[in-house]
Amino acid sequence: MKVSNQIPQRKIVQPILLGLVAASAIAIISEVNSVSSQSAIAQEAIALNTPKPIPPDATSHRSRWGFTFGYSLNSFVVEEKISNSKNKVNSLLGTIDIWTKKHAQQIRAGAYAGGAEYPANIQISVYSNKSKLPLQNWIKKNNRFVDIREVQPAKIAGQNGIKFKSSGLYDNEHIVFFSPKNSRIIVVSLSKFGSGSDDSAYQTAYNLIVDSFRFTN
Repeated sequence: MKVSNQIPQRKIVQPILLGLVAASAIAIISEVNSVSSQSAIAQEAIALNTPKPIPPDATSHRSRWGFTFGYSLNSFVVEEKISNSKNKVNSLLGTIDIWTKKHAQQIRAGAYAGGAEYPANIQISVYSNKSKLPLQNWIKKNNRFVDIREVQPAKIAGQNGIKFKSSGLYDNEHIVFFSPKNSRIIVVSLSKFGSGSDDSAYQTAYNLIVDSFRFTN
């Protein structure tokens, strides 16, 4: 009697087929995950590049500091001030406050006199930065920012900057970047009370300012 040393072909083929099926499944899953990831990134990019609504009464403010930005003429008031602390190396040179007309009228009427805190608003600040600190170091050394979080790169007016949030009397969002002509640092800040129509109005105005911000010659 002859003993066959051959293993049945069906027993060999079956594991091979199972291996091929598993490999194909892994490849398909990887491809699906890759496509899903690329789709999510594309959707995020589209969302970021989607033009924000522009109010029909939009106008432009031209600052003494060499930049312009858009805002709603009928809804907001722009107040630009020069700081008195210009002798320090990294001092504040000036500020631009953007108020709703309601808040601007209340401030002028004395509603916040006697040391009362002004309402949350939008502020653009210009600093000298004569020591030419990098943005991250400058932010860390500036005691204006407390509880810094959600730090990420940002781009505004063609300039690379840093975007982050901080806390204090109000919740704040900031974009910090250099002026392309000098070492000055510009901070565009949005303060929020936490709820209500004022926050919504300021958020819309902030989006328009960031989107329309341009440096002038």
